[in-house]
Amino acid sequence: MIDTPITADEAGDIYFGFVVTGPTPLDLESGIARIGIDGTGTWIAARDVAGDDSIVEVAQNCAPAVSADQSTIYVAVSGRSVGYLVALDSATLQRTGIARLRDPSSGNDAMLFDSSSASPTVGPDGDVYYGVVENPIASHHSRGWLLHFTSDLSQQRTPGSFGWDNTVSVVPASGVPSYRGSSPYLLMSKYNNYFGSGGGHHEIAILDPNATQRDRFSNVNVMREIKTKLNPTQVPGAAPGVVYEWCINSAAVDPKGRAVIANAEDGHAYRWDLRTDELTDLALNAPRFEAYTPTLVGPDGTVYVINDAKLYAIGRRRVTGIGPKQVRGGHAWIPSPS
Repeated sequence: MIDTPITADEAGDIYFGFVVTGPTPLDLESGIARIGIDGTGTWIAARDVAGDDSIVEVAQNCAPAVSADQSTIYVAVSGRSVGYLVALDSATLQRTGIARLRDPSSGNDAMLFDSSSASPTVGPDGDVYYGVVENPIASHHSRGWLLHFTSDLSQQRTPGSFGWDNTVSVVPASGVPSYRGSSPYLLMSKYNNYFGSGGGHHEIAILDPNATQRDRFSNVNVMREIKTKLNPTQVPGAAPGVVYEWCINSAAVDPKGRAVIANAEDGHAYRWDLRTDELTDLALNAPRFEAYTPTLVGPDGTVYVINDAKLYAIGRRRVTGIGPKQVRGGHAWIPSPS
């Protein structure tokens, strides 16, 4: 069975991970497959990619990522608890780079859970980012870590302070007018701090991948926080300051509008204006605890979010009589649940 999203490169070749649970006529083993635009299929076993017989699968839900020059595929392979990030030749699926995934605080193997949907992100400079779970579990408030590698995976760079079930988005540095650093791009990340192991102060964040600060939750130097935004909705009956989670595994960045679009477990979709630092929100449904989901922007500007197991298409049109929290520039978000 296919156990990851399907990724297409610019030529139309597709890549995906698959799991084998019994004998097959082709003697398949769990691994990664490529189907070329001409229909030719090739595959390689996950354990062969890693050179490690303890590896049994491509990490479940891990979408393969393609380098900007289309020559390399990045994906995580797992023994269902620990594993590697690998770089593969996009034509042959032969390994060109590998990194054992480790907790930057303890030095232990980082944890890879099948319940995570973390996938690699390739930055404009070729650096690769991938989210993992900390080891020991809950030693970093169950936040995990965003591991950061050079394009050939030979060097590990400054990690980010959050990685659990998270795929970061790229933000042009020009999209944050207050930014005064030297990085050509920044990263947008979920930044929850889970109640129990942490304080329940759930944020999203803009991070500088090339600048550092001391982590708020450990003694590790991590990517510098350029901006963070706390979810504004208190959880009823919870301790003061415990707010709803940002319910995303990835958020959408609007470079032209200089904004981030993300939805939350409080039942709202939010637009975070990176110029003014303001949140504009639209109530979609009642709050509820739910799975992390992606947020997308279509080519016509329609925003797509999932909340309460509904897919919402949110457009903009001129309306009157809508409260100011829902309006920006005379336009309002109008939800259409599908």
